[in-house]
Amino acid sequence: MSIYEYDQEKHLRQEREDAWEDGRKDGLAEGERIGRDENRKELIQKKLQKGKTISEIADALEESEAEIQRLIEEMNK
Repeated sequence: MSIYEYDQEKHLRQEREDAWEDGRKDGLAEGERIGRDENRKELIQKKLQKGKTISEIADALEESEAEIQRLIEEMNK
């Protein structure tokens, strides 16, 4: 067998492993995003309870007012 011969089983196994790894990375990234959003929602809730405005919250969290508003809307669903 030549070193240049095509090994279909090895190729398919490698493609499956690559796809699995890509899926794992995507899942981790999504989980991290959800975790960050949940953390920010908790902070927003605390600041709202203290009577802070959206503008003040956005400034404190270094986010845009639109992003804070989006997270508040998600919290109210």
